[in-house]
Amino acid sequence: MLRACKRVLRPHGRMAYYNIFVPPGLPQHLYRRALRSGPSAVGSRGIPHVELLARAGFKLVLEADLTTDFLVCARDWYEGRQRREAELRTSFGDAWFEDRQADSRAMIPAIEECLLRRSLFVATPNGI
Repeated sequence: MLRACKRVLRPHGRMAYYNIFVPPGLPQHLYRRALRSGPSAVGSRGIPHVELLARAGFKLVLEADLTTDFLVCARDWYEGRQRREAELRTSFGDAWFEDRQADSRAMIPAIEECLLRRSLFVATPNGI
C-alpha cells in the first residue's frame, strides 16, 4: 500500500498519517499482550514504520511521537463514556458500552507500560 501511495503522489508531494503500533523489540509475551490491548489493526509484524516507508521508496521520513497525547485522549474517552453511561447504553446498547470500556481498560495500561505507541509519520518520495 505504501508503494501505491508513493506512486500517486504529485511531484514534491508528501504523505502524512497517524498510526497506533506496537514498538519493535518487545519480548514475545509483551508483544502478544500489546496486540490484545490495542485496536484490531495494531499489528505491524515488528517492522518499524520508518523502515516500512523507506522500503517503499520514501527518502525523507519524519516521526513525531504522540504517545503522551494518545494516553490523555484514551483516558478522556474512557471517562467521558463513564459520565454519559446512561445515554450511551440507551443509544447503543449495553454490549456496545461494555465492549468500549473493556477495550479502554486494556489499552490504557498498555500505553502506560509503553506497549502501544502513537506517532505521526510524514514522508516524501524525493527527500525535499
